[in-house]
Amino acid sequence: MSKQDYVKRQTQTRRHACHWPGCDKQVPPAMWGCKPHWFRLPKTLRDRIWRTYRPGQERDMSPSSDYLAAANDVQRWCRKQIDAQISQGPGYEEGEG
Repeated sequence: MSKQDYVKRQTQTRRHACHWPGCDKQVPPAMWGCKPHWFRLPKTLRDRIWRTYRPGQERDMSPSSDYLAAANDVQRWCRKQIDAQISQGPGYEEGEG
């Protein structure tokens, strides 16, 4: 089974929220986040998460150091976007900064 097929077949097996800061939407543990927030990430970051994700890491709780590094970089990017949105005030669109 391909990685893509594996992820698509996963269901909600436990509480697991989208990894976007402040988003509480529940997603299957094999997924990084909800669809809107996943596609807010730059493709380069999505590709890093995808490339370093190992099917089953959400079950054995043993992601690789490369995956953890990618996930940390994604969190830094998300916080930067949120901080920019706050500093720009109403009407600021994420990704413009």
